[in-house]
Amino acid sequence: MNAAPPDLAPEAHFADAYAALEALLQGARQGLLCALAQPCGRPLFNLLLQARRQGLALHVLLPDSPDARDDGNAWERLQVLGAEVHWIAPQALAMHTSVCVVDGTHLASGALAGINPVAREDFAGLVLHQDAVLAADCAAALGRHAAPPSREAAPEATHTLRDALVVQASANAGLQAWQAQVLQAQNLALQADMDEIERRLQDFDRQQDASIGPLMRQYLDLKRQYLAQLHAQFGSEEHRSQAQQAYDSFEQYTRSHPVDEPPRHEKRLDEDEQRALKQLYRKLAMQCHPDRVGGADKAAAQAWFQRLQKSYQLSDLAGLQRLQTQWALSAAPATSAAPNAANYPSAPTAAPAQAAGPLLAQLDALHTQRLQLLRSPTWRTLASQSNWDLWFSQQASYLQAQVERYQEALQAATDSAP
Repeated sequence: MNAAPPDLAPEAHFADAYAALEALLQGARQGLLCALAQPCGRPLFNLLLQARRQGLALHVLLPDSPDARDDGNAWERLQVLGAEVHWIAPQALAMHTSVCVVDGTHLASGALAGINPVAREDFAGLVLHQDAVLAADCAAALGRHAAPPSREAAPEATHTLRDALVVQASANAGLQAWQAQVLQAQNLALQADMDEIERRLQDFDRQQDASIGPLMRQYLDLKRQYLAQLHAQFGSEEHRSQAQQAYDSFEQYTRSHPVDEPPRHEKRLDEDEQRALKQLYRKLAMQCHPDRVGGADKAAAQAWFQRLQKSYQLSDLAGLQRLQTQWALSAAPATSAAPNAANYPSAPTAAPAQAAGPLLAQLDALHTQRLQLLRSPTWRTLASQSNWDLWFSQQASYLQAQVERYQEALQAATDSAP
């Protein structure tokens, strides 16, 4: 299988989704084709209104439902400005995800209808597809159902709202096949974002272990000893509960941070290297993700992807670069395979488009997992600290003070014991 061109990797946006979409629309030069699967929020409506005022051709397809009809947006204003607005009957066209084609070459998909300048933790995400072929296929599929508006349409022209857009069953089936490609790309982009979160979590944990690991162990151990001494001395239920909690905390920490595995002091990547790491990972993940191959090749793809994820989680840029070379060699024709290609899984072949149902279920599962990571204590800590070194230094000072406090308290308790 030939390696995919580097510009085909989709990119997920969450906190910066509104700014990313606004920049995409502001860069448009010809027109927009926007098809929504959900009722449109006011922020997206305002972006579409601004695009039409800039003179861009605008074609909007909306679900014909009570919620969409009562979304509070004045679609007639867009029509007066020369935009085309179509209401789509549910039985006519099944839209599984919202899309916006810009200039026929750029594509945005995902939670377009719910985009908002104020970032929400549970926002499902916007995906930008830097894939001109996919964008063109989308424009062609949707364009068959409504003629694109003229860019020179008179602003004062008035258009009548259509009750429904009737679509032939064969055309609808073709649209579903195309949407499966978009959903698959959304899954890949969301997986890449999840892996970036995991990478940052592990990077934070490694740096934290290197900075304050020994102090944390000493602090938990002294606290455990001190509370156990108080329990032995007084024997109350409250002292027993406190001693048990301290013991459990110490045991949990020592299990997850074995003393015979000291934290590694790794070279940190600078901003340019971090950017290169993420870009290279997205490109390789797009090429060798198991969801992109057929059943016979999934095992090989899974082996490649696991190696890819491990290098990424370790922030191993050199390792990713080696994987890129190995993938290119193993994905090439057999006559040009690497001499040691037997040491690596063979490159899998491309898989046909998947059905929308499993892809939607996978998206839901990934969104749930992502939300759990964002709500974890470690992520909330690292996300709120722009200077990790300063935070680790502050934590070290705090732990040192606690160590000294428990050393003194333990000594006092020992001296007062009968």
